[in-house]
Amino acid sequence: AFTGDAAPPDSAIAELIQIYNVGGVAIQASGDNISQTENAPEQAARLINDLQTLALRLPPPVEDDEESPTPAPPPPETPLPLLIAMSHEGDGYPYNQILNGLTSIPNQMAIGATWQPSYAQLVGEIVGREMNALGVNMLLGPSLDVLENPTFFRQNGLGTRSFGGDPYWVGVMGQAYIEGIHSGGDGRMAVIVKHFPGYGSGDRALNDEVSTARRSLDQLRQIELAPFFAVASGANQPLRQADGFMTAHIRYQGFQGNLRATTGPVTFDAQVLNLLLQLDELAVWRQQGGLIVSDALGVRAARRYYGDIEQEFPHRRIARDALLAGNDLLFVADFGNQPGDAESELANIKDTIAWFQEKYRTDPSFEQLVDAAALRILQLKLRLYDEDFSPENVLRQPEETAALVGQNGAGLFELARQAITLISPSPSDLTELLPPNPGNQIVIFTDERLARQCADCPPQPWLDAQALERQILALYGPDAIGQVQPNAIRSFTFAELQEFLDAGPEPIILPTPMPTLAATVTPELDPEAGELAVATVEVSTPAAEPTPSPPPAFLVQTAVQNADWIIFALLDPNDQFPESHAFHHFLAERPDIARSANLVVFAFNAPYFLDTTDISKLTAYFGVYSKTAPFVDAAARALFQELPLRGASPVDIEGVRYSLLTATQPDPRQVIELYIISEGRPESPPGEAPLEATPGDTLRLQTGRIRDRNGRTVPDGTLVQFIQQDRIQGFTNVIGERPTINGIANLDYLLEARTGQFRITAVAGDARTSQEVDIAIGETASVSVRPIPSATPTLMPTPLPTLTPTPTDPPPTWTPTPTTTPEPPPAPVEPALTIPFAQIQMLLGLTAGVLLTTGAGWLWSGRRYSLTHRLRGLLFGVIGSLALYNYVIFGLPGAVWLTEWGGWGALLAAVGGGGLGLAVYKAVSGQ
Repeated sequence: AFTGDAAPPDSAIAELIQIYNVGGVAIQASGDNISQTENAPEQAARLINDLQTLALRLPPPVEDDEESPTPAPPPPETPLPLLIAMSHEGDGYPYNQILNGLTSIPNQMAIGATWQPSYAQLVGEIVGREMNALGVNMLLGPSLDVLENPTFFRQNGLGTRSFGGDPYWVGVMGQAYIEGIHSGGDGRMAVIVKHFPGYGSGDRALNDEVSTARRSLDQLRQIELAPFFAVASGANQPLRQADGFMTAHIRYQGFQGNLRATTGPVTFDAQVLNLLLQLDELAVWRQQGGLIVSDALGVRAARRYYGDIEQEFPHRRIARDALLAGNDLLFVADFGNQPGDAESELANIKDTIAWFQEKYRTDPSFEQLVDAAALRILQLKLRLYDEDFSPENVLRQPEETAALVGQNGAGLFELARQAITLISPSPSDLTELLPPNPGNQIVIFTDERLARQCADCPPQPWLDAQALERQILALYGPDAIGQVQPNAIRSFTFAELQEFLDAGPEPIILPTPMPTLAATVTPELDPEAGELAVATVEVSTPAAEPTPSPPPAFLVQTAVQNADWIIFALLDPNDQFPESHAFHHFLAERPDIARSANLVVFAFNAPYFLDTTDISKLTAYFGVYSKTAPFVDAAARALFQELPLRGASPVDIEGVRYSLLTATQPDPRQVIELYIISEGRPESPPGEAPLEATPGDTLRLQTGRIRDRNGRTVPDGTLVQFIQQDRIQGFTNVIGERPTINGIANLDYLLEARTGQFRITAVAGDARTSQEVDIAIGETASVSVRPIPSATPTLMPTPLPTLTPTPTDPPPTWTPTPTTTPEPPPAPVEPALTIPFAQIQMLLGLTAGVLLTTGAGWLWSGRRYSLTHRLRGLLFGVIGSLALYNYVIFGLPGAVWLTEWGGWGALLAAVGGGGLGLAVYKAVSGQ
């Protein structure tokens, strides 16, 4: 990281690039690298060009009236371009480094709420295209953290910087996002996902201290690591593969089973980081050049870990530990003795590099470690620039930047409409509550916070307090349909709301201005006394002075007293912004107002900051997730019920008992489709002629796409049981349990060479109803799929969705089935006499065989043996009869021919088995 918006030859960053050969730089708003608000992208492109010019040892451009610059140091044999890194996580401040001029993309949670990977790819393509236009070649993101059970009291600073709380879906969205970045950036963007191995279970933000999570390695594999496994296994789809991982400053308790043992922060713990990288799911990715990048080494969490009282900053030790742990690329930011101390930061960086050079010359193991890391970095640079480091291939044309950025928002409005989520109440209840009626008074309170692009730049709001009002009037005002009049809607900030609350519950009364009395005294001369005397006093009453503007607290009081609807545009509660708690203060301190109006909350940040009591006081609660213009538009439309509200929260919401684990389970209202796959195609769908087969053949059974309770595809690994029913014998057993892949499960079923009639169904979790595959086996086999009449629409299997976004015609979403329970299917029509008679024959044969065997054994033993031994022998005979009978009934090898004899076969089996039982007893007893 560096400070300033320029890189002249005499700057500190120029010295680090040309003398100390740093491998890359990070563009950050906190370093005032971007100093313009009007032409920020072009300025960024020029700065990046200047930085690359320094790295390639090119002479800087000279204006006609300037003197020739000081010659640059002699270039190395092969000048290398810099890695230009930037985080661009979406949603504006504080996670975008450039606040103006680029396309306003949403954050990751907003994308996750659509449950459609095509939108993740769409946003990734925008990011890749625009970052590439600036000259950025390394994106620090996206985050692949799994937000498991987030709450207001368990904040780790991630907020909406995650695709969600389900490991499978975070991985799927991450793959699509990375593919978009790579394709949009023409292959010149290195994607460094974070925060490895996962920060979702942390309970501290990095500006506080190192977080500790109680996690074993097995738990990490199942939850936190799963998305990283997904983006590391890109052998078949390299565009979906991450180029590197950024490590997290997080510790684990119980990592290897011992709950008393706590690891060091992963960034600095060589044992933990190397163990993780050697896992089977990551070993190949690492061997093929997967890069490990440290998180910022100077953040407060690292400082406090190395020194609780933060009096000393051991810069050498921190950098060394990070390198020895396995980080290839060290992100040196906030590296001064005190945060913001640019002079000591430069000195510490130079000192650390010099110390590393000395260790490299004197320590062979350190030399080997550095060489391995440098090789991975060089391979990445060669890949990004297609082995061409010429200036023509590295530098950009800043004057063309404006035409390439800021114009790529097609599809984002549709994304917002697919993402917005109704959290409370139910959809059926909402139709009775919304929308506001014409003439209703609407008051909007917005958590407006101000940000600056640079220290000297003008402030600008994160979310403008007037944004929602403007959009409502644009859609429903006099120039549209006239449902809302301008004088019926008022907007205020949370700061103004807090000022009203601070004034207390007593009414605020404005003082009445009093008129000012003006007296004019006219002196007169008394001619007799020769003295002055007051002859006339005139009193006039001038017009009253203009009434001063009423304070915001009074305006808020007037608005809420007449309000029919009070709407809150929430961000996250944050102690750095005390006014952000105004909403909670309002509910607690003014229940009289809260009860007299309809309260609506739009969460323009994470949806889990309200508890059950808060939500119970609301008319409606929506998850909007992002504060960009498309999401403000979606919020306005949701208020007036113009949207179908298809979004679903990708994280748990404790306040409404919304569990992501439950939501992603198979929907019990669906009918699971079953297909017979032949030559890669579904065969014998319902209503067509049965499929003819031969005993001994193997059938592939395949389910349709199984949906979860949100109407989306269930996560990979959802178990499906295939159940077989013997329609003659009445036995039922599970013949296979298979995990889903892309919502579909397969089973290979062997047609055994035994006569019978069988039915196969599928069960997934609470989804217990499926189509039925009927199999009749004789000399040949007949296989057919039997439909089940139901009110529930069946879900035809479709090809896997492509990740090509179609913004104007979004991918269709599955509509949950009606809650009414469908009538049970009619019972199968079976031959009324054949099956029961066959069973009676078999049972009679068994009974006769057991009686013959036991009777013969009893007569043969006579009085030769004691009663105890005779009874034991008879039990062995009975057990033998039953065992061989079961062997025959289940059609096990060598016994199929007996089933064809019916009752006689059962008699032979019982007699033979009984005889074997008696023989075994005689042998073991010695009688």
